Amino acid sequence: MRLNAIVRVPFRADLSLVKRKPHPPIHASGPCPVRRLILLALALLVPLGAVPRVLAQATDPAKKEKTQKVAAVDPKALRAPSAPDAVMTLRSVAGQEIEAKLISATGENVTIERVGDSRQFVVPLANLDNYTNDRVRQWMEQAPGAVGFAFAASATKTLVDSNTFMTAGRDLKSAEWSYRVKITNLTRNLLSDAQLEYRIVFDDEVEIAKTVVAPGKGANQQDGQLVDLPEMQFNDEIEFDTPPIQLHTYEYIPQRGEREYSRDSIKGIWVRIVKNGAIIYEYQSHPATMASLSWDNEDKLEVRVKNQFRDQFATGVK
Repeated sequence: MRLNAIVRVPFRADLSLVKRKPHPPIHASGPCPVRRLILLALALLVPLGAVPRVLAQATDPAKKEKTQKVAAVDPKALRAPSAPDAVMTLRSVAGQEIEAKLISATGENVTIERVGDSRQFVVPLANLDNYTNDRVRQWMEQAPGAVGFAFAASATKTLVDSNTFMTAGRDLKSAEWSYRVKITNLTRNLLSDAQLEYRIVFDDEVEIAKTVVAPGKGANQQDGQLVDLPEMQFNDEIEFDTPPIQLHTYEYIPQRGEREYSRDSIKGIWVRIVKNGAIIYEYQSHPATMASLSWDNEDKLEVRVKNQFRDQFATGVK
């Protein structure tokens, strides 16, 4: 927009000048007809004042230098790379330049790969000039997986509530379990614009509605949520409690016949931290048990908390 304004202002001034001082009409008397035709052609082809202005720009070093500086600005060069392996020109505070790929960053250092021989170096951001430093930091903020984040996580399962009901020799139990999750940022980089998604994995073997017992949905059911994380500095810790998951236990010991027994059970909690669409951290409370599990609905950003018992039979549920 600034460049267009610089170009248009003199051109509008010339047009106003032409309107104020139109070319005089060509009379039959005067210079020779050939000369009049030449003057008429020049008047039509070259706007009044254009030739002096071009000459002034060609002879005035200050204006020529200013024009060259404006033309040298490339708006695309102001955009930081958007991919982890983006190529850019890095310039040191001493003025040295290198063409390199940005590989990853941790703390105040960035790992690069030099174009040409593919050699990798770790460069402190303090060694880069201000312009390059800003571009690298913008890349660190926007590119998925650019920063090698490290976290510490823990999850503690807690019994929130329980209830037991016996009728006609049948023992019906319900219990609500919740997880207290703690996440600590161990990276010397600010974590911002990130999200945390968790899944509680459980086996739903039995459904109980009042005194009616029915089979559950089966093994490896998942309940969870997606939440926005606050900004986390180095060593910052967040802590939250998950909404409770309701589990059921059914037992019947008849005087004759086989014993009937079925119960729900929790396998563990699975936590992911996502930034710019990339998973930067994962945590499983019981890796040995959960190693063979898959994360359902990976393409969905929102996960609705759902419990079949609560949805169908809300009576008596806290």
